[in-house]
Amino acid sequence: MILEFLAVTLGLHVMLVNLGIGLSAVIPFMKRKGEREGDEYLVKTSRNFMKFYASAYALAGVFGTAFTVFLLSYYPSFIGLAGNLMFVPFGLSILLIALHFLSLTLYWYGWNKFKQETHFAIGLVMMSSAIMIPLGFRAVFGFLNVPMGLELQPKPHLNVLKALTNPTFLALYPKSILASLSATFLVLASVFAYKYTKGDERAYELAERLAKLGLIALTLTVVLGITYAGTLNLYANYKFSNAFGSLLGIRAEYDLSWILAIKMTLIVIQFAVLGIFLLRKNFRALIPAGFLALAGVFLGEMLNAFSQYPYLIAEVSVIPENVRVALADVINLAKPNPLTTMESLYLLTLAFLIPLLISSVLLVYLVVKPESS
Repeated sequence: MILEFLAVTLGLHVMLVNLGIGLSAVIPFMKRKGEREGDEYLVKTSRNFMKFYASAYALAGVFGTAFTVFLLSYYPSFIGLAGNLMFVPFGLSILLIALHFLSLTLYWYGWNKFKQETHFAIGLVMMSSAIMIPLGFRAVFGFLNVPMGLELQPKPHLNVLKALTNPTFLALYPKSILASLSATFLVLASVFAYKYTKGDERAYELAERLAKLGLIALTLTVVLGITYAGTLNLYANYKFSNAFGSLLGIRAEYDLSWILAIKMTLIVIQFAVLGIFLLRKNFRALIPAGFLALAGVFLGEMLNAFSQYPYLIAEVSVIPENVRVALADVINLAKPNPLTTMESLYLLTLAFLIPLLISSVLLVYLVVKPESS
């Protein structure tokens, strides 16, 4: 049950964050293009996307907080250790979150109040900060793959420069950003494809352009995904084995290759859908692309987060044996805080989580539903 709570909250958080990164890049440029060409359709559409983005950003924060609370409750010793070691990357992301929130607020409330050039500049800050927020968190994930930069003398601390040269981090971060852009482009292409089937002629051009951008970003994401898998094979083989397991016929302690198989199938379907649309102009075929992309993002994050089970650090062999033995319980997902193993606590958590999910769906519906005439 613990892993299910972690999976749901982390998965929803990551899906919303991915949409946020992509929207923060699309909105300023769409609005700027509309202003320069006197195209009110683009300006109005970017405004509607901004309304959804603000709501999605709030929801991402809610589920991110829930995930953090679960981790802190179930694995307090590990969070204490990670907080001390990873203070710099965590702190960097927190500062960028604050900058992003400020720029997002200014961009929203400055709509039609600031000069166009000033508003666009704020939009660029909003986009840049959104893209850079995952930098710190992906550095943490890279450390959890293989703890490069961990130094034990004079006391345990992180050598940040060494941590940033972690090959798994260097592959994971750009892959994550491109996956965000790919998913967002395909979600928006799906939206415009649907609008075109409902008689919105202007949606034709935007659906086609976004589908092409989505195809490029998806292709690059696959290339970087293969690169990331290669770094795991070289530096975090335990995690690689669990992720690929029976697909490659290799022994896995905790085989999650079925998740990878589903993800790969979704990617193939995305390419097929994009091909059908771009070659045959079949707009109805494009409509599912956004759902497929978000499902792929969700599965990818689950695979990346849990393929090192039961350990929180995948490649523990680089940690000296005497220290590794002392940390055995701290880095073991199968050994949570004993106080959190009561069945009543699970039921109470579920009782609060279900209304949160329902209210989140309701909020999204209220934001995206057409306005009454």
